[in-house]
Amino acid sequence: MTQERESFLAHLQDEPHAQYGDFVVARAWKFDGTPHWVVPGYYLGADEYGHWIHQPAGSLVARPGSAHLAASDALCLIPRGERWVATLYDSAQEDFDVYIDLSTSVGWAPLKSGGWELNSIDMDLDAIRSRTRGVFLDDEDEFTEHAAQMGYPRNLQLILRQTAEGLLQGLADDRPPFNHSYRAQWRQRAANFDARDTHVAKD
Repeated sequence: MTQERESFLAHLQDEPHAQYGDFVVARAWKFDGTPHWVVPGYYLGADEYGHWIHQPAGSLVARPGSAHLAASDALCLIPRGERWVATLYDSAQEDFDVYIDLSTSVGWAPLKSGGWELNSIDMDLDAIRSRTRGVFLDDEDEFTEHAAQMGYPRNLQLILRQTAEGLLQGLADDRPPFNHSYRAQWRQRAANFDARDTHVAKD
């Protein structure tokens, strides 16, 4: 990771001063500073589990060399002080119900034009609950390869694996905030938001 990149990450905020409807760009990087996925959304609010973002169907999901339009609405959960970012899918048509990216250096930066940029470093490992495959940990081979290539600190590797174990258990037990009954309140809040007119909610 370059010194410039390290300096940028060091100045990220732990908490955004965001309001309901604020535009949010979720921007992930790899450990060596390579750009990864970028996903737009809108800030819904926060609770004991963290900050919730609405990512509407049709949003452009892009990374260098690849892009697609989101097939369904999704909720993104950014916990406080943790090493993960979760995407919770809205449609039973999606195979993934919950997709959790193990991450580090998760933080917020205000956009000059208004809204927020959420930055994180994607650490390869993904804790997933699939409608066809159940609960599993994905991309362990990529994690091992990148740990050697990019020099992941040994202590960080251990922390990420321990974190993944806890997340997998939470998914298997269907605990909040990952269960459908808990996230229903945030799905409703997203449904009340009109993405065509930021900051404006439907009556």
